[in-house]
Amino acid sequence: MSTAAPLTVRDLTVAYGDRPALWDVDLEIVPGRLTAIIGPNGAGKSTLLKAALELIPRVAGTVAFFGRPFTEVRSEIAYVPQRAAVDWDFPTNVLDVALMGTYPG
Repeated sequence: MSTAAPLTVRDLTVAYGDRPALWDVDLEIVPGRLTAIIGPNGAGKSTLLKAALELIPRVAGTVAFFGRPFTEVRSEIAYVPQRAAVDWDFPTNVLDVALMGTYPG
């Protein structure tokens, strides 16, 4: 098992247009520990994860997964979007949705 932090974020800033959503965020997830990102609606939890996964652009900052940039670990990271991003009329089951996070998009 790697001793590098599963996720390290330094000075992350994300904006939607000219409105900053996150600014100068630092985060380091400790290896081997269960970690939760919690906060009220609109606090930036999803924005943080989407920016880390390069699903939305960053204004500034760096992100590393196990000490490497996302482009190097893309096939090792899974992401299952929130309910708002899922078409609930699409015929699927729980296993299929969980496996969506393993697709190396």
